[in-house]
Amino acid sequence: MGETHNLNGPVRSTLSLPVHRDVIETTVRRESVSSELRRVRLLIGFLGFLLLIDALLRIAPNLINAALRIRLLGALVPYAIAVVVFLVYEVAVYRWLLALQRKDRAPSIGFLYANVLVEISLPTSLLIVTVLIIGGLPALLGSVPFFYFPFIVLTTLNLDWSLCLFGGAMAGAEFFATYVMFGRASPAAPTDVQIMRMLTSAHQYLIKSLMLLTGGLIAGFVANQLRHQLVRVIATLQERDRAVSIFGQHVSAEVADLLLRQPIELAAQEGEVCVMFLDIRNFSQMANEHSPSEVMDYLNTLFGFMIPAVNEERGIINKFLGDGFMAVFGAPIQNEKPCHHAVSAAMKILAHVEKLNAEGRIPATRLGIGLHMGRVMTGNVGGTERKEYTIIGDAVNLASRIEQATKQLGAQLLVSQAVVTLLADTGCAVQDMGLVELKGQAQPVRLFKLA
Repeated sequence: MGETHNLNGPVRSTLSLPVHRDVIETTVRRESVSSELRRVRLLIGFLGFLLLIDALLRIAPNLINAALRIRLLGALVPYAIAVVVFLVYEVAVYRWLLALQRKDRAPSIGFLYANVLVEISLPTSLLIVTVLIIGGLPALLGSVPFFYFPFIVLTTLNLDWSLCLFGGAMAGAEFFATYVMFGRASPAAPTDVQIMRMLTSAHQYLIKSLMLLTGGLIAGFVANQLRHQLVRVIATLQERDRAVSIFGQHVSAEVADLLLRQPIELAAQEGEVCVMFLDIRNFSQMANEHSPSEVMDYLNTLFGFMIPAVNEERGIINKFLGDGFMAVFGAPIQNEKPCHHAVSAAMKILAHVEKLNAEGRIPATRLGIGLHMGRVMTGNVGGTERKEYTIIGDAVNLASRIEQATKQLGAQLLVSQAVVTLLADTGCAVQDMGLVELKGQAQPVRLFKLA
């Protein structure tokens, strides 16, 4: 049974990562301000549309019945005045919200309720103008009451169900209050006509008021769902960014992002990988001659360029092994030429160490690197709370033994026959070291020296 090595330590589902509620609330608050700005822009556009309709009714006499147009002309100017007043108000609110957004602040909840009340009052104002000019019953049965619904629907962009419910309740209350104040005082119609008795009955206006309240309830439900979805999206993105931040310390950002977009299957899979083991020669002696802080700085200097070298070649650091590490090329990210990338990463590392040695920036350092290509079993192992991406196989053992053989053979980079065979197209200079007895291997292994 081969040794088991963990790739990048525990790999948790992003949903198990801790979520910072303060970050989520801050993000939701900022998005709420942006959403409120969009809502106000839509209202400004809607009010502009109402002014356009008002102008068309005045300049195009054939749009409506001539008799009705005569009655409406008296209301068009008050309509326009009311709409312009609310338009100026909405523009002022928009500018104020922009100022708050620049300061990364949000409007108070009191202002939001007051703003909803003011906006819902626009249809009521138009309704009262219609009642006073045209008459109670025709106004209440006309199209003006439908103007409440765009305002109720747009409250969903507040992302607050209570504001939506408040808007629906105010719309229903103001509509019914308008009926009580003006509709019941309309000139009496023949009560012996059944249709007129129905039209003048209070119950249908109460039902309309309840429908407006229901519209607020529905808008509140939608707003609540939108808010929950926004929170879930933000939490997922936050967890993903945190995973990339942590995972990206061991692999390239490109590989980390690909792993997150293309999750590793839980079931074990068999595949070909190139395994690299790297070790710093005579590290124990160097550690005894220097303070712990100096040793830490030394390791950070070496690993500081070794990790990017592996990342650039699409490899993944398994874990640090004190004075070395294990890296894998070809899993979990598929790689058509894992050996080429592994050798290239090893050469980059050796070249950089040689440069640092020549410049005297580190104590005299030699490395031992072993590479082997072979079949392994890969897959996630664990439960819902914790998972580890694991590699099992004799190829892992053999790569470790090859690295250890660099000591007795005086080499810095040794590879197996499997690696050399795949490097045939590169023209890479290799030195055949012959068959070498390796600990834990039943048969001698033919090794090749690259450096």
